[in-house]
Amino acid sequence: MSVLITGGVSKITVKLAEELLKNGRNVVLLQNSSSESIPDAVLSNSSFSLVNLSSVNEDGVKEVIETKNIQTVFDGSLTTSDVSLEPIQGAKKLILGITSVLDAIRKSKSPPSLVLISGEEVYGSSVNRVETQPLEPVTFVGSAQMSVEAMVHSYAVSYRIPIVIGRLPRVIVSSKNELESELKNLKDLEYVNILETSDAVRGLLSIEKLALSQKPAEVFNIANSQEFRVSNISESRNSALSISKILSETAWKPSDLSTLPSESQENFKEIKPVFLLFGGDSELKTQFFELVKLEGFVVKESSISNFQEASDKSVIEEINTVKPSHLVYFGNETESFEGDCFTLRTNMATNLYFPWLLASLSEKNSLHFTHFGNTAISQETSSLSVKGYTGKMLEYFENTLRLGTKIDKNTLGLIKGRKTGGLLNNNI
Repeated sequence: MSVLITGGVSKITVKLAEELLKNGRNVVLLQNSSSESIPDAVLSNSSFSLVNLSSVNEDGVKEVIETKNIQTVFDGSLTTSDVSLEPIQGAKKLILGITSVLDAIRKSKSPPSLVLISGEEVYGSSVNRVETQPLEPVTFVGSAQMSVEAMVHSYAVSYRIPIVIGRLPRVIVSSKNELESELKNLKDLEYVNILETSDAVRGLLSIEKLALSQKPAEVFNIANSQEFRVSNISESRNSALSISKILSETAWKPSDLSTLPSESQENFKEIKPVFLLFGGDSELKTQFFELVKLEGFVVKESSISNFQEASDKSVIEEINTVKPSHLVYFGNETESFEGDCFTLRTNMATNLYFPWLLASLSEKNSLHFTHFGNTAISQETSSLSVKGYTGKMLEYFENTLRLGTKIDKNTLGLIKGRKTGGLLNNNI
């Protein structure tokens, strides 16, 4: 059986991939940020595929589902974003992402089931945290979780997509060192539910088959039976987060936290970005190509050379085929584009429309876009005039970085280090 994990790389999605591989299943993990890392053992497994693709790319997700014969989709987007840092943009990305995944599932020839990984913050300050409890979130994170769950539930009811939801506690840890680090950030709480990462994953796998039940988007708490005092972890009490439902309907149960290892023994490897280069032949493009290759990153040149004749569809198809994490465009450095209306048309296509198209596609699909402009021309020309307006337009795209015509040792780090959509890891 093949499994698709959407939403990006986090300790939950990585551990989930590890466990699925151990169970003999093929795993495809979508990610679109090159700043994360994955254990060597996972990356080197022949049954594992890492794809540079954002969950917001509905067509791309649908293609993966159909070509890889996916039977189950695990969505971990709520474990990889922190809407508390950028509430509006973060919530927008989450809703767009889960909606795209749901549409890709329902439009597939053989729709797979979905397991949504959510969190306990949907309950807010409620003391009685059972699955039937009305949701009363009091934080941006909880509100985002509730919104995503609501969207998932509506699709389950409307389109009969087999779905199950697992709510994890706020603190998920893999080692005692990680636990100590997490507790330092929780001084505002008296007690907290703590679950080992492997237990969380086992819980998600135990409810996977329950997605096929007749109840749309059935919810299960996956947590520890005890919650622990933040100031003294040796003190505990019965957890307000009830797990009686999962205990009665599955064979899962949490393990003792005393068995946590001191630290992780896994060797991690950083995910390398994939660059797709657009633009005519130039010294600047050659320099950049050589710099990327020297760093050991993947770099491919676009097959599109005539920007005036290229269709939007051809550009989209190439992006979906290559599945890059970064798009880079090199404008013409020498042409002034002075002349008749036909020259003006070429100027507009090359220096304005095509960069705008790549910026808009990057924004839509959560890719990084870098536009190398032309600051070397000192005199006023038609080319420079159009480039000036292009620069103003690109300022409104959050995923776009506009650079000049020089490349040095810091250029690649500047491009590679850019975050997408302002979303950072959170703590569920």
